[in-house]
Amino acid sequence: MATEQQHGESAPGTAELSSEGAARRRFTRAGVAASGVLLTLHSQPGMAVEVCTTPSGSLSGGLQSFRGPPPTCAGRSPGYWKTHSWPRGCDKNQPYTRLFSCNSLNAKTYGATSQSAILEPKTWDRNGIGRHLIACYLNVQAGLSSFQTVPMLQRIWLEYQTKGYYTPTAGVRWDGRKIVEYLQGTMY
Repeated sequence: MATEQQHGESAPGTAELSSEGAARRRFTRAGVAASGVLLTLHSQPGMAVEVCTTPSGSLSGGLQSFRGPPPTCAGRSPGYWKTHSWPRGCDKNQPYTRLFSCNSLNAKTYGATSQSAILEPKTWDRNGIGRHLIACYLNVQAGLSSFQTVPMLQRIWLEYQTKGYYTPTAGVRWDGRKIVEYLQGTMY
């Protein structure tokens, strides 16, 4: 059979394909294989989305490669930090502005609130950005989130506070809801 195929004859029971047909068949086979990979990458239980990467890395669809040890991704929610001990060196009574500077527009809200008090939902913290940033900060300090850094969290806040959105990568703008969605994805 191999000898027949080498001489251009088709195998028994198969019709000879044109070069276009052969190309379509290769494309279909590749598509079937790729769709399994895509479905595996995309499938998540229910509404849960786990994001164990930086904001710009989260846009790559989980196809990021890691050098060195895998990231620690065990962040806790604002609700957790309201009722549990904080990492050493973190002071619940310090003002929010100790970590996340506030402009004059936010001085009477975020600026007048302690780090522990911001963990409670506030009407003026419409999307919960303040409470989620504090939770992420505590996760970094506790070693529960190795892919985030305090300066990264501060950049998110500063840009959101000044522009009304955060740009994780060129051409992409996250409003408050999208920022919180990302931050929640780093927690379980």
